[in-house]
Amino acid sequence: MTKPYTGYDSTAQGISPGLKVLQNWVLFTGAGQISNLGAFAVRPMRGKEQMSVHATGRAADFGWTKRDVIEGTMFWLLWNAEALGVEMLADYWPQPFGRAWRCDRWDWKVYDKKTIAGAPGGRWIHVEISPDMAASSAKMEAAIRKTMP
Repeated sequence: MTKPYTGYDSTAQGISPGLKVLQNWVLFTGAGQISNLGAFAVRPMRGKEQMSVHATGRAADFGWTKRDVIEGTMFWLLWNAEALGVEMLADYWPQPFGRAWRCDRWDWKVYDKKTIAGAPGGRWIHVEISPDMAASSAKMEAAIRKTMP
């Protein structure tokens, strides 16, 4: 089910409560194979003039050491995208120029030209969540609990 993509909407004062919960869960389930590469940063997107969603406190980057571990995490995030409020997931690894999944198309777009800085070959993913899920740690905790068997 497609939904409007928010993107940058305003600058926050720090990482949002909901994103912090999601970030901690991803790091916990990654069991040392996924690392925190940062979340809140007031800056433009790399190589562009428009502001990064990192400035909203709703975006996080996760590094990985094993491709199969991060692929499992990406699968979980997208399988549960509606419940978790995932709006975008960028994967910098694949040829020719990385790929991104967004909620407004509910599908991956494989880039055929330089679109996201660090691709191809970047060993991290970028995740953005909705303002609604970002605003509440309790809402994100409840959503994560619903994804467990």
